[in-house]
Amino acid sequence: MKRSVRRAPSNAFDRRAGGFPGRPRGPSCKFAAVRLPVFLHRVTMLRRSPGRSRRPPVEATLATLRAVLGRPSSWFCWAGALLATAPAWIVRYAPLQDLPFHVATLRLVHSYRDPAYGFTDDFIWNLGGTQYALYYLVGSALAYLVGVAAASVALTSLYLGGTVLALRALLAALNKDTRLCIFVVPLLVNVMFLYGLMPFVCGIPLMFAALATSVRFVEAPTRGRGALLALLSLALFYTHVVPYALFGLGYAALFPWTRRRTWLAATLPVVPSLAAVLWWIGLAPQGKQAAGALGAAFRHSPYAEAMGRLPQWTMDVFRDSTDEWHFIALVVVGLLAIGLSQGDPDTSSPAARALVVVPIACAALYFSTGSDLGDVWLFCERFPVPGMMSVIPLLRMPRGLRGVIVSGMALALAVSSTVNVCDHFIRFQLEEVGDFDEAIAAMEPRKRVAALIYDKGSAIVNNAPFLHFGSYYQARKGGLVMFSYSSFLFWPIRFRPGHFPPPGTRPRLRWEWTPESVPMQELYPYYDYVLTRGGGFSPPPGTFHLAWQGQRWSVYARDSR
Repeated sequence: MKRSVRRAPSNAFDRRAGGFPGRPRGPSCKFAAVRLPVFLHRVTMLRRSPGRSRRPPVEATLATLRAVLGRPSSWFCWAGALLATAPAWIVRYAPLQDLPFHVATLRLVHSYRDPAYGFTDDFIWNLGGTQYALYYLVGSALAYLVGVAAASVALTSLYLGGTVLALRALLAALNKDTRLCIFVVPLLVNVMFLYGLMPFVCGIPLMFAALATSVRFVEAPTRGRGALLALLSLALFYTHVVPYALFGLGYAALFPWTRRRTWLAATLPVVPSLAAVLWWIGLAPQGKQAAGALGAAFRHSPYAEAMGRLPQWTMDVFRDSTDEWHFIALVVVGLLAIGLSQGDPDTSSPAARALVVVPIACAALYFSTGSDLGDVWLFCERFPVPGMMSVIPLLRMPRGLRGVIVSGMALALAVSSTVNVCDHFIRFQLEEVGDFDEAIAAMEPRKRVAALIYDKGSAIVNNAPFLHFGSYYQARKGGLVMFSYSSFLFWPIRFRPGHFPPPGTRPRLRWEWTPESVPMQELYPYYDYVLTRGGGFSPPPGTFHLAWQGQRWSVYARDSR
């Protein structure tokens, strides 16, 4: 009988390939003394083989660094993300209209039971009834480490830098050039950000992260990816409903509709967030109000008017034209990237085609809905910004030197736009904020303060950055400040029943915009102080007297009875 010869395994030693043998089969101890010298001889010959060149020390060191730090494109994206955070920490007072509200609410959530702030007498929790809960819970957790003010800066940085990194994750999932994420930097400081709609803008990086996880999960489902997708979608819903709705449209487009056997597995990760949606609509007062107002939400402006106002809701941030010039330059570089990539092979995932539904939906909802959804203002105006950002994954980066040129131009534009934003923010603080800290210092803690802002505007930025500056008193010294969103259903902290400021109910519409219309019986004797910016407050004798006056701010204290 002919003895068969066993072939060597595929991973057997190969001198040319530089491989090493797998574990030998059969008895090993009997021939160990023979095999070990042979193995060492082969290794020695391999090291001396002229066909195998030794790697120079410099090249080996660079390879090690690349393995530890990642590819240069990763450094490029991380540098862009770090650069994008500068507007969050460059000044103490950023000209973001609603930001003081969010800082004060973060203080209310974080220090609710701290007697040093005196919150429990006038306020109650509403975290279960709000759809913004996660922003304040994460901020409160950060505040234990760095304090409330720094936690607010960290949350703003998470939006600015996190959007760059989340978009990079989505580009990587779509097998696209991750350097495209740098195109989002000039779009980060937009009108919605300037309005200070912090939970909304913080939902944008979560939306991109959830879409990136969705692409990978649909292509190759695993338990880990499914669990991460469930966590991200639930977190996104409890950050803001608009980015969550856009994510839902994107996930529906990615859903494996042609593979029926995978429907159940593909649905399970989004079940927790869908259950939260049903609970919010069915049981939460704000959700019921929003659901009931959906019919009226589709009363929109004329299309020509909406088109003409589109820059007003996207990139028209500053009084000068520097923001418009940067946006035009961004469009030019984007078109250059598209043009120079023509003829290059496209290796992107087919999932990129599905995600075109997100910018299309943003455009359709902007033109087909109105500004109000129940108590929520600026509803249709929120769609253009995420719509513009979601166009970036549809772009292409040219290959080779052309790609280096385009990415370099995009990075230069990102640096220029960020420096421009920081310059405007610094000028705002130095030239317009004035002696605000001294005004806060002139008021005792845990008091009731009415903020009457007659001079609301700015010569540097658009909108009304000083409108809610009075809320910084509550963030630092506690007490109660009016104007406040605490009388609205959607706010995380609400006034206790029977503890509404005069007139004892929700304030009249545009109370904060028309301080000249606030009657004295609403101010005296309820408030301990009246904080004003600009002239216009003339209290009658026996009500309030001037306690402190600066160049821009004044503090009036209540007369003793």
